[in-house]
Parts: sequence; C-alpha cells; structure tokens
Amino acid sequence: MDVSIIFINYKTKDLTINAIKSVIEKTKEIEFEIFVVDNNSQDGSIEAIEKEFSNINIIKNPVNAGFGAANNLAIKQANGKYILCLNTDTLLINNAIKIMYDFMNKEENKNVAVCGSSLYDENLNYVMSFANFPNFFNTLSISWLLKKIFPILRNQKKPDNIKEVDFITGADIFFRKSILDKIGVFDEKFFMYAEEVDLCKRIKKEGYSIKIIPQAKIIHLEEKSSKNFWKNSKMRVKSKYIYARKHQSLLEVYSMKISYLIMHAIGYLFGFNKEHIELIKLHLEG
Repeated sequence: MDVSIIFINYKTKDLTINAIKSVIEKTKEIEFEIFVVDNNSQDGSIEAIEKEFSNINIIKNPVNAGFGAANNLAIKQANGKYILCLNTDTLLINNAIKIMYDFMNKEENKNVAVCGSSLYDENLNYVMSFANFPNFFNTLSISWLLKKIFPILRNQKKPDNIKEVDFITGADIFFRKSILDKIGVFDEKFFMYAEEVDLCKRIKKEGYSIKIIPQAKIIHLEEKSSKNFWKNSKMRVKSKYIYARKHQSLLEVYSMKISYLIMHAIGYLFGFNKEHIELIKLHLEG
C-alpha cells in the first residue's frame, strides 16, 4: 500500500463525503486506502458515508477524542508506506497525493519525514500552508494584535519551489510512516490545535527534514465564521501552553502569559465581554 489517507469526522458529514470524492476523483497511479475516524458525531455521518462508499475503512470512536487521538487510531491500522492526515474541509485541485508520494519516494529525499501541499481558499487564493515554530516574539499577544490590525502581516508568499519549513499546517500533512514508528504519533494531550506543530518539532529534533511541495495543490475550506471564535480561542490557549511547556523556556512561557493577560484585561475593560474573563482564567492556569 502506497498511502493511507485519514479523515477525522465530527459532524462534518457533507464535507467529509465531498473530500473523499475529491480524493477518489483526483488521485491516480498510486495505491491508496481511506480511513474515516468518526468522533462520535451522532448525526448520521457514519450511515451516510457507508451508503456513499463501499471501500472506506470507518473507525467508530465512542467519544470525541480530538484531532490527534483520532488520527492515532487510524495510524495504528494503516497499511501505507506513507500517512496523509487530510482535513474534511479539503478538496484536491490536482493529483496532489501522487505528487507528494513521488517526492518522498525519491532516494535523495529519504531524510524528509514530512511534506505538505500548497493550500488555497475556495477562490483559489493561496493561504497559509506552513509556518515557523513558536518563539519568544511570535507567541506574544502584540504579535497576534499586529496581525489582526494589519492583515498583510498574515499573508504568506506562495513558494515557487520546494523549500524547507518548520512545520506543515494540519489541513494536509504527509508523513513517512517509518518515521512515525520511530518518533511516535500525535501527543494526545492536545485535543485540537498545535498537535501537528508538536509532532513536527519532535521530528525536527531528531534531524529529519520537512518540506513544502508547491506543485501539489489542495483547497482548504477553512471556517471563516465567527460563531466558534471564542470556543476555538479557548482550545488554542490550552494547546499553546501544552506546547510551550514541552518545547519553550520558562521565560517564553511567562512572557506569553503576561502579554495575553494584559491584552484580555484591556479587552474586557473596553468591551465588557465575559469571554475575556474565561480566557484570562485559562492563561492563569496555563
């Protein structure tokens, strides 16, 4: 088996079906298997997927275990030489999986443990596909504020050529399975967010390379609604501190903590939004 493709479904029935159809339609000239781990959606997702596809491996998780833990369930059963963790809100533009497979399968790239594609929004505008590891400056609240005030700072230039990066964003992350067998899989302390950053950091510490492959192209229909902003913010805060305490200095941890406490205190005083209080509590606990 060349590639094992893993989708984590949690109440994203239609997105998951469309993502699977996209993989089947666009992926040629390699042998692949598809896993769907359902995180106890209880919305008819399993029945709909089983009705639509006869050759999908469905893992029924009795609880919503989060992103990393759910992927780990499928990785343990995967038969592929490579593992592709692919978000349910993705659609392939081209034969992206074969392009990444071919790159990783070259002898000269045997030290590359992870790669990823170029991601685009539904209007085919390039969006963030990789990023730098957290450090003293980019984890401070001022960095987040500047990017909110000046969106141009969030824009990432689309790479023209294959390049080394710190980590691949979790929407599409293509692993060499032999490296996962050696390094380990996702840390299940992370419920959602930063688990791919942590795994890439661990892989890099072992001397392996991580590459972005711009010739492979995938649409990422990332959630743009603000309805889950505060819920997602709380999950991100929890993950920030799990990562920081594993990989960053105490100075970085406490500098980040103080900067966000100040920001949310100001946010509450001027906005009177109780969600700032909830975030303050999380930063104090972090």
